[in-house]
Amino acid sequence: MRRINLLPWREERRQKRQRDFVVHLVLAALIAVATAFGIHSYMQAQIEYQQERNAYLEGVIKKLDQQIQAINELKKRKAQLTARMQVIEKLQSSRPIIVHLMENFVTTLPDGVQLTSATVTNDEKISIQGKADAQARVAAYLRRLNSADYIGSASLVGSGILAQGASGEASAGQYVFSIEAKITPPKEGEADKEN
Repeated sequence: MRRINLLPWREERRQKRQRDFVVHLVLAALIAVATAFGIHSYMQAQIEYQQERNAYLEGVIKKLDQQIQAINELKKRKAQLTARMQVIEKLQSSRPIIVHLMENFVTTLPDGVQLTSATVTNDEKISIQGKADAQARVAAYLRRLNSADYIGSASLVGSGILAQGASGEASAGQYVFSIEAKITPPKEGEADKEN
């Protein structure tokens, strides 16, 4: 005879499947949560690492900015010192020029010519005013100035006029003149030959 199972086996199978489904669902949810937590932890660690690197780089950049600022300050000081040195060198090199100019004034001055003033402008130009007995003496003075070592391109400004006396009358035989000239120091090699 056949045996017939009258127990509610389908119901048990359905409940077993339901339990298995819930267990699998819970396991999948746990795995999903663990995976999400792992990914989140990994990403957070990467962000913290990058922030540490950024902080380090910012510190290095600040130090480099301070060094750049110090270098710029040193460059400014160097430029100031260089400018001072150039001024001192210019003064040192122009110091003997004044002596030579005065010597040229004495050696080139012909008889009958008197200088009333001499003005140096920018260490390049010189203005000379004076009186002379005759215009020929002024011309001789111009020739001598143009042949001098430290004075060149001398030229008469205007034309000589009769000098005024103290009473405002023209003095006979006295001509007032004004000369413009350039200061021309010799080149380095020529200056060494003179010394």
